[in-house]
Amino acid sequence: MHRSLAYFWQINLAVLLGVAIATAVLTGALIVGDSVRGSLRHLVLHRLGGIDYALTSNRFFRQGLAVDLSNEPTFKQRFHGIAPAIFLRGTAIAKNTKSRASKVNIYGIDHQFVKLWQHGVSMDPPQNDVSPENLAVFLTKNPGQIFPSIVINESLRKEVNAEIGDSLLVAFEQQNDIHRESLLGRRDYSDVVQQFRLTITKIVPDNGIGRFGLHPHQHLPMNAFIAMPALQKVLGIPHKVNALLVGNRNFDQNVSVDLQGVLSQAWKLSDLGLIVDQQENYFAIESSQFILPPNIATIVEELATEQNLLSLPVMTYLANQMTINDQIISYSTISALNVNQLRHKDKNGLDRTPFGELKLVEGEYPTSLANDEILLNQWAAEDLNLLETSSATIDVSYYIVEPQEKLVTRNTKFHLKGIVSMSGLATDQQLTPDLPGIHDADDISEWNVPFPINFRQVRSRDEAYWDKFGAAPKAFVSEQTGRQLWGNRFGELTAIRIASSDRTKVNEISTTFQNQLLTRIRPEQVGLVFQPVKAKGLEASSGTTDFSMLFIGFSLFLIVSAVLLVGLLFRLNIERRTKEIGILLSMGYTTRSIRWRLLKEGLILAGIGGLLGLVGAVAYARLMLIGLQTWWLEAVGTSFLLLHTSLPNLAIGYVISLMVVLSSIAWTVQKLSNASAKSLVTGTTDESLKSKNQTVRPKRIFAFIFLVAALALIMFSILATTSLSASLFFGSGILLLLSALTFFSIWLSSRRSTSLDHNTTIKMGARNSARHPERSMICTTLIGCACFIIVAVGANRHSETPRISHLQKASGNGGFAWVAESAIPLHQDLNSETDRFELGFSDSESKSFRGHHIYSCRLLPGEDTSCLNLYQPQKPRILGVSNDFIQKGGFQFHQQIEKRKNPWELLNQNIEEGVVPVIGDYNSVLWILHLGLGKDLIIQNESGQELRLRFVGLLQSSIFQSELLMSETNFTKHFPSQSGYGYFLIQTPNLNRNVKKVAHILEEKLGDYGLDVTNTIEKLANYRAVENTYLSTFQTLGGLGLLLGTFGLGILLLRNTIERRGELAMLCAVGFRQSTLSTMILAENAFLLAVGILIGTSSALTAVAPHLIKSGTNIPWISLVVTLILVFSVGIAASAVGVWVGFKTPLLVALKEK
Repeated sequence: MHRSLAYFWQINLAVLLGVAIATAVLTGALIVGDSVRGSLRHLVLHRLGGIDYALTSNRFFRQGLAVDLSNEPTFKQRFHGIAPAIFLRGTAIAKNTKSRASKVNIYGIDHQFVKLWQHGVSMDPPQNDVSPENLAVFLTKNPGQIFPSIVINESLRKEVNAEIGDSLLVAFEQQNDIHRESLLGRRDYSDVVQQFRLTITKIVPDNGIGRFGLHPHQHLPMNAFIAMPALQKVLGIPHKVNALLVGNRNFDQNVSVDLQGVLSQAWKLSDLGLIVDQQENYFAIESSQFILPPNIATIVEELATEQNLLSLPVMTYLANQMTINDQIISYSTISALNVNQLRHKDKNGLDRTPFGELKLVEGEYPTSLANDEILLNQWAAEDLNLLETSSATIDVSYYIVEPQEKLVTRNTKFHLKGIVSMSGLATDQQLTPDLPGIHDADDISEWNVPFPINFRQVRSRDEAYWDKFGAAPKAFVSEQTGRQLWGNRFGELTAIRIASSDRTKVNEISTTFQNQLLTRIRPEQVGLVFQPVKAKGLEASSGTTDFSMLFIGFSLFLIVSAVLLVGLLFRLNIERRTKEIGILLSMGYTTRSIRWRLLKEGLILAGIGGLLGLVGAVAYARLMLIGLQTWWLEAVGTSFLLLHTSLPNLAIGYVISLMVVLSSIAWTVQKLSNASAKSLVTGTTDESLKSKNQTVRPKRIFAFIFLVAALALIMFSILATTSLSASLFFGSGILLLLSALTFFSIWLSSRRSTSLDHNTTIKMGARNSARHPERSMICTTLIGCACFIIVAVGANRHSETPRISHLQKASGNGGFAWVAESAIPLHQDLNSETDRFELGFSDSESKSFRGHHIYSCRLLPGEDTSCLNLYQPQKPRILGVSNDFIQKGGFQFHQQIEKRKNPWELLNQNIEEGVVPVIGDYNSVLWILHLGLGKDLIIQNESGQELRLRFVGLLQSSIFQSELLMSETNFTKHFPSQSGYGYFLIQTPNLNRNVKKVAHILEEKLGDYGLDVTNTIEKLANYRAVENTYLSTFQTLGGLGLLLGTFGLGILLLRNTIERRGELAMLCAVGFRQSTLSTMILAENAFLLAVGILIGTSSALTAVAPHLIKSGTNIPWISLVVTLILVFSVGIAASAVGVWVGFKTPLLVALKEK
């Protein structure tokens, strides 16, 4: 056997190389997948360092909570450290260059952060510059330094074009406990944006700590690090943070620890933003946010009931005016409470009023209030001349903040139920929480509030009341009325008073109640959740796309071509040894023993070739990674890709390649071993005869079925929707391909002798392709299918810049010219000249907006759900779209769960409790989230409750591929603390020349908000670039496979030439020149090449007909034509080599043998 392998070393070497190619491509594809996943995993580990868990919150809490957590016994056992931090999002502007960077991550840190991050991290090379000691130095303000220090990463430095020692102005959102969209929320620029000037003292590389971030993404972040005390000082919140970072002692063991349980043991009510107001007979639970969150209020009331305690829910609100006839009282507080809960009997049957007494001037206690009834205190009644009146109707006006952040005045009429004396609750200033800008004012005229006040309406009598009773309410309404009129998404109560029912000391019940309240509230209900960021990041590193399967798909034709090439080469080797095999059979050797001998030779060649292929696999994988880092960079968006190889994948690739190649070899051996000894000795087989005797009737039936089905699909596709039409046309193209190949097979099988006229040599070559129909069909099918895929894929490439107008409503941009996103939410209406003036727009700048309309959307930060993110998103970005946007409609829908004229109205559907309708982009939902129409994506809302996002509509190639969309109503319901608008859609008028000017003005005037304006065409082009890159990769590797397949044609031709040496010698003997015979044989292969290319190309063009008709196409005709010409040329060249090799053997010898 070894001598046999050595004797036929030339052809065996070719077989071995073919096996090596197949193994290299298949295993290399697996290595590419390993490398992408390994690189993403590497990014996670080096981005997070020793940080395993992270808690981030919209609210600030005690910095000391980190110390309290670290002192818990459970924490000490399982965690090696904890670091408090401040996480902000903002902008940065370099003073020297005036360059601005948006979406900057601003981190307030101390030495604990870097120490925690560096725990267990081995950097290559070591980053000595960012050791805890050195970073502390860099963040410390040096003597003579004017501004505090800031450390930035290289990406931010490039964006702002700054250097060490330069001044950097960062802007971020000013913190405020009061919800900005409540009546007392401050929304002006000076109250929202905080600026901080610092000096750059260090620039860290874009790896390791310079790449720090909690959300997985392969793109480089722009990071800025500031000393935490300095940041706390400028924010006005000393010793407060909004993030906690924790490191696990042994992450590799994947220890599951209930950090939430440890947190609930260490936290205090102040960490929840709750305030306990201790009084003599009761204590009150209030909120630093002015309004008690609904879920907290419910827990407090339930706990009070369970402990048999008395509770009094209170809602105090500010009325602009109380009016009757011509009498007006301006700016008074009104408390809503249940007067029936004021009096209780103790165990001795005695009346108690622990919350304060409320008596009518007649000395009686008021009975329950109806929803339209009101009690006035004696001062207010006298002011309105109602002391002597038993009944009256009072008009109360007040401000309400509508969902669109519009401040409107509402009026409600109340019937006077009675007048209460000026004692007890009627003069209780504690009913009104400490209102910022009000409580600390000596006079009403000194109030500093964020809503309009007409101080000319304030009388001396109003000031006298303020001096004597402060913010004590002048009126009382029912609790239900207060909830209905003044409740909002943030809550319906300002306080809940708690008292004992049996005169137990308040201190005792207060302490017990607070402790039990802390155990009853779950941290996730107030947005304090430790997320396993490292575990989730590693899970997400599996990616949205399996690059192993992707590159196997890309390289499929290359693999198939290599395997077919191996089979053809091995068969050629065997056919050169047909006499040897025939003699062995004649001498008594069994077919089985000969077959096994040939298989063992094939096994040895496959085994050695596979081992060589493993070496080639590493080289192939490295070449593909270089391609992903350069030519195909848009597909991954990062050049940080490292080669990762693993023995399991090498073994899998080797075994699979070996099995596939051996199957091809075994099929070849089996087929040839069926030949008779006589035919083998004479050097011929019966293949051609068998082929000639095949019946063509079944083929005709199938050919016509395929053709009729293709025509039927074309007819249906004309009447179908756009998305369905494309699928039907593609199906018709495949059927046409099958039909054409079947008809060609019929022609090959039913060849008849005909007279030959001019061009006899070429025609004879074409007719000779039917000599071996099976071989010819293999060749034509391979070329036809490969051309079909390459042309179909190439034709589906999108133009780099979509040819759609910003006025085209039913398109990917919905008729919007620009989209904008801000780092700091805006609270003004950009369509309002008044609001634009508040934001600093001049009159001329504001006039530029005439004819434009801007749709503002709420934005929940999260992970990119588009193809631009290689990681698997787990917390998607969500947009809350307004009713105006929903009514406008637009965009092109791929699918909708219910047929409607305006599919956007599906967002306002009430499905079921805990289920919210959303709309996403078809590509993102299907390929990134791996979901579909009617499927649910499960997330958690702000209160820690499970929320199912149900896809009721899918957009077609839209600008919303990075986020999901829900109605603003549902958004504010489930994410109430996300105030303001961070995403904007800009609609421009027809033929407006100021389109770019408006975008420039927006970025310039709202730069401190971090507003970036992007052209929607460019945004779509970014998404299309990824898709085009994938298609380009497939086309490149598929083209290589097709070229390799054409070499198989040369081998087929060589095989035919060797088989027909006797025939060719006879033709030479009767006068045919060798050049004529060469032309005839070349014509045979050229004919098969041309037929395969023609069938594949024409079928592919039918399949992509809808894409050809669309106006936004930019089909790369040149590259497609060049590819097909190259395939034809290589095929002819390979055939010419085959002819040359075939004619190397003297034909005289072949004639003698014949």
